[in-house]
Amino acid sequence: MDTQSGEDMRNTVSDNAGGGLRGVRAQPSAELSQAVHDSYGINSFTNSIDLGGSSSLNLLVIDDRRRYVIRVYRPYVTEARLADIQLARWELNVHGVPSSEVLPTLDGRQWITFEGRLVEVEKYVESDANMDSWEHLMMGLPILGRVHTILRGIPFSTEGRNPLFANHIEPQKAIGMTMQGTERIRGWGPSADSLKLADAAEELAHLVSAGERELVPMLPRQVVHGDYWHNNVFFLDGRVALISDFDFMGERARIDDLALTLYYFACSGEPVSEQQLGKLRNLIDAYDQGLDERLTSAERSALPLAIARQPLWSIGGWIALLDDEEAARRHAAGMLGEVEWALCIVRELDRWQKAFT
Repeated sequence: MDTQSGEDMRNTVSDNAGGGLRGVRAQPSAELSQAVHDSYGINSFTNSIDLGGSSSLNLLVIDDRRRYVIRVYRPYVTEARLADIQLARWELNVHGVPSSEVLPTLDGRQWITFEGRLVEVEKYVESDANMDSWEHLMMGLPILGRVHTILRGIPFSTEGRNPLFANHIEPQKAIGMTMQGTERIRGWGPSADSLKLADAAEELAHLVSAGERELVPMLPRQVVHGDYWHNNVFFLDGRVALISDFDFMGERARIDDLALTLYYFACSGEPVSEQQLGKLRNLIDAYDQGLDERLTSAERSALPLAIARQPLWSIGGWIALLDDEEAARRHAAGMLGEVEWALCIVRELDRWQKAFT
């Protein structure tokens, strides 16, 4: 599954959201190059490479055989939020978890402002693989447990704990936000498949909410990474070399972070076999090994529901909030199979909970 699930559409339609609040992804320019040169002494964007990423612009630049990543955030990212993102990465590095190292400006600042956007420069880290295979997940998930252990003790600000845009939907908001998304879908004069998607999403939201109601109050909450998957976790020579992209970092049940990873790994649109459930259990156990406070029985019971809730952030988040209707339509076009797959989890909840506990 693509980690952006249709959200990264910057080359065709605008992915601005929230009535212009999110802003569009930055683009390289001569003016940006000059601003970075003036503040960091980096000489040129010649032959720079856009490393991708749906939120920030991430440019690989080479200056005198040294390599850097220039990251330009969207306009909604505030200084308080970026300070917390940098704090999280610094703490991870201090505790032995490889994360981005920020290069200070010539006068010692941690970022600059360019055309209303925050810009930081970090050292480039070499890699040869992403966390997109079973083997890499088995190596990467104990690190996620370690990340959660480290982040739990950091006093983040309100802005650090609450991203304005993220691939996440809180359990208590699942029904209301999903209804906003399905209302928009029905307002398009939709196709039969779109109407089927709206009906399925509403059914999923109600079933998941009912299943989670008694479990959610028992789930430990903390600040988590927010998008621990694929090209946000880099490997070199069979070891984790870098954990990147904290754009969706925020406070939520810690199992929601794990559920996102498991959802990306498992959601294929096909029924899940006993062998696949066993693999998911192995991944959960691998994550558990990295925690200093192990998963509770309530968390293991809630995990299938948290996985099933994942496609609802597409419905109640991006489809409801994307400003461009064409962007929202394209996002919706790939969602029916994922919502129906999640419905299968809820309908076989006992089977999933037995496998995980």
